[in-house]
Amino acid sequence: MQKLQRNYYAEFIIKEQNTKNDEWSETVVTVGYPTTAQFQIQLGALGGSNSASIQFLNLDPSVQALLWRDLYNNGTKQIQMSLYAGYKDTMPLVFKGWVQTCTSYRNSGSTETITDLQAFEGGFLFQYGYINSTISAGTEFKDILNYMIQDDGETKLGCISPDLKPLKKNTTFIGQTIDILNRNYSGFNTFVEKGQFHVLGENDVIEGELQVITDETGLLGTPRRSNIFTEVDLVFEPQFRIGQFVSLISNNEIIKQKGFNQLYKIVNIRHFGQISPRVCGQLRTTVTLAVLPTKYNVVKPAQPTTYNSENVSTEWEKPVKSGKITSPFGYRDKPTAQASSNHKGIDIGASYNTPVYAPANGRVTLTHKMGGYGNTVEINNGNINGKNVTSLFGHLNSWAVKPGNTVFKGQTIIGYVGSTGISTGPHLHFEVRENGIPVNPTKYIGSY
Repeated sequence: MQKLQRNYYAEFIIKEQNTKNDEWSETVVTVGYPTTAQFQIQLGALGGSNSASIQFLNLDPSVQALLWRDLYNNGTKQIQMSLYAGYKDTMPLVFKGWVQTCTSYRNSGSTETITDLQAFEGGFLFQYGYINSTISAGTEFKDILNYMIQDDGETKLGCISPDLKPLKKNTTFIGQTIDILNRNYSGFNTFVEKGQFHVLGENDVIEGELQVITDETGLLGTPRRSNIFTEVDLVFEPQFRIGQFVSLISNNEIIKQKGFNQLYKIVNIRHFGQISPRVCGQLRTTVTLAVLPTKYNVVKPAQPTTYNSENVSTEWEKPVKSGKITSPFGYRDKPTAQASSNHKGIDIGASYNTPVYAPANGRVTLTHKMGGYGNTVEINNGNINGKNVTSLFGHLNSWAVKPGNTVFKGQTIIGYVGSTGISTGPHLHFEVRENGIPVNPTKYIGSY
């Protein structure tokens, strides 16, 4: 039985590159109650990436080995963590990010092993996100953002302020993504939370239920004013999100007299404490609140771009910049016993890890392992000449996009050439379908 009904579990997706450096293996590990966990999680809209510091007590040695990650295996091992926490069976997602370091050790004189983990959310975007492109006048801001965050395949668009208008003129953006956003759109909060990228103005709140903070729902002590913000301590509250609006209602005379009972927007959250079957420990949430004006905007999550005749590409570029067709479209001799003699695409020979570019504008619909195709990316390229056109890219070593990503002709890297699935060597299998029927891709990209 959980002490005080507190409960949690953490899911880790571990990707490691093999010794030949040509394929990645994937392992999923879950750590949860009754393993003791002590954590401090910082979420905010006021700059910087969100972070989590977690200590697990006495993990199984095999799990310790799987989670081990330091600066020496940065390029060959990736670990994504999703932490769910709450009470009994109600455990919402509290944090989702990438593990930067994870080490295990024993303190002098102790028999207990501590696994110490540091993780960051949106860290890839904040550290490595970069853009060098000219974007046309009239482009919607959400489409600009889709392009800017495409390198971070785990991040999707969240809530975007309606005050951000389309570009008035052609604009060239060169530099780190976050710096460009902060420089060109000062006055807005840009942040990643739980895999979603948000841009909110001072008067914007995200769509959702108004949550009321009262003495009965966990308010601890007296709120504190910090500059223009108000800080409030609560019993652990995992449901809170950055940008949501809350109402503070307390019968405490001091709180009422100081005017704290108002409508606010959450701009910062800190969860800290311990979940353990051994000790009760402290488990708290501190929120930083900004007073909302009488008039405010409720912002819905951004919807994926719908491709139509105005923004599809009728002239495509080649998905691999250099190479040659090694197997044509249509009938062919089987290269292996398991391969098909009715080739639904073309094979383009290229070396391992050659970048594969989107040959046309579109939206990623699938990234998955697909039988003989191996690692595959599928893109919806919109309606062209009255037909819905999709493209497929197979045998990839790895993909660089995720479902929902917007891709742009000749600019977006969608993956890297490999030899996964049924394959005799590194190459790209490229298909184009019109209303679901395969057609010769050279109709769109020409011949190599």
